[in-house]
Order: sequence, then structure tokens, then C-alpha cells
Amino acid sequence: MIKAVFLDIDGTLLTDSRTISPSTIQVINRLKRKGILVGLATGRDPRFVLQYMASLGMDLAIVYNGQYILSREKVLFDNPLAEEDIRHLLAYAQKNKFALSFGTASGVTGSGIMNAGSGSLGYRISRLIPHSWADAIVFIFNRLVRFIRPQRQLDLYTLFQQSIYQIMMIVSEFDTKKLVAEFPGLAITRSSPYAIDVINKGMSKLKGIEKLGQLYGFTMDQVMAFGDSRNDVEMLAGVKYSVAMGNASKKVKQVARYVTSSNNEDGIYQAALHFGLLDEE
Repeated sequence: MIKAVFLDIDGTLLTDSRTISPSTIQVINRLKRKGILVGLATGRDPRFVLQYMASLGMDLAIVYNGQYILSREKVLFDNPLAEEDIRHLLAYAQKNKFALSFGTASGVTGSGIMNAGSGSLGYRISRLIPHSWADAIVFIFNRLVRFIRPQRQLDLYTLFQQSIYQIMMIVSEFDTKKLVAEFPGLAITRSSPYAIDVINKGMSKLKGIEKLGQLYGFTMDQVMAFGDSRNDVEMLAGVKYSVAMGNASKKVKQVARYVTSSNNEDGIYQAALHFGLLDEE
């Protein structure tokens, strides 16, 4: 029996026009009436997810890829990066001219380029650009765009007055391999072809779900999870009822138990029907 359902946000909960389809809202409401916990599992920040928790009445949210977990009432778990690791990453990014942002409990600060890329327009453009162009796009952002619009100087004193849970960095696939070797004590995941998320080793969306299972009394055999990106792979491989969206990457589809239709084609609703969570009306 399914006791908890977790949804990724970008490319899963949201359509490409950054809206939530009526069928998805219907599924969430009906799951909650059945007493099933409904939550988000994302690389996004707490401030971003709160709007969806409030409007949809969601119970839980795993943000920053498992580094920070909250209910509608309180923070349930947080696991900030060590200051030494942050300083090392910052120095590495500055040396290699990588744009980066810092994820805190109150939101994301840092690169204006990255913030624009994670917005509505940036998301739509990224969906249209072939993934084979990704490294070229990364070079343009990190070198040419930064030359025109330099990353503002960071106030390190202010920055280190608050906990940092995730660092987002515009890095190519090639440079990611070198970064992994440079920081073996950290975990690096990717939710887009253009940027990486850096978190503490051993953390992930799946680890966040496991922690909530301990708090709320469910096992991974009682969890359904939906996703589309590489930072969803471990989550989908670790729960019993795993669903890849039709727009998901090849790797995500390979590990998922079921591949549904896309985020623009009522994929969440179709999967809920497939697993018998809803009766077709």
C-alpha cells in the first residue's frame, strides 16, 4: 500500500509553461483525501517550494536534494555544508571562472546569470536547446556573458552568517569530472545540462525520503516518486513505485518502474491511474 508520494518540480509537477495542470491538482487532492502523504523532492530552495506547499496543501518538502527538509509547520532536518568546503569551492570557481550561487534557508544568492537561468524564461529556452550544445552554452555563460555582466563581488562576511546547504555552479560535463576528483568528500548531482548542485556526501532526494519514512512511519516499499532529471535517478531506483515522466532523460527511464506521459500531457494523472490510485472518471 502506498503511504507517501513525492514529486520533483521542474519537468514533473510543472509543465513547460511553468503551470500545474488541472489533472495534477486533482491527483494531489484525491491522494490527500485517501490519507496519503504528498510531498515535493527537488533541488530547489525552501522559498521557492513554499508557494506550492501552500497553494496545493502539500504535507512535506525535500529541498536542496535532501539537505533541507520541511513540513508546513517546521523544519524537520537540515545539513549545511562545512565552511571549509564552501571556501574551497568558492576559490575553485573563481580560479576557473565558473558562475555559482549559494542555497540558504531563505533562498538563493549569488550569480545573476544562474538565477535568470532558473527562472521561467530560462527554463523554457533550455528545453528548446539540444543537449549536445550544452558545453558550448556553458562556455558562453561562464566566459562571454560574465565578461559583459560580471558576477558581483560576494560579501563573504554576510554570506557566512547563515548556513549554506547547496552550491549551484555552471559547469560543463567535462569540467564536472575534474571537479568530482577535486572534491571527493562532496556529492555532485545535475538537474540540467548546464549546472551542477554540490551537496554533502551521502545526501540525496532518496536519503531525504528515508529520513521522512523514519519520522512518519513508512518504508521505501510504500513510496511512489516521480522525476525526470539525473538528480532523480537515485530516488527512483530506491523506491518501489518509481515513475519517469515521458520527457525524462534516458537514464531516468531506465531505472523507473513505469514511464508515463510527459509533464505537458497529464503524466502524473496517467501514472496514478496505472497504479490504481485513482478510479478513472
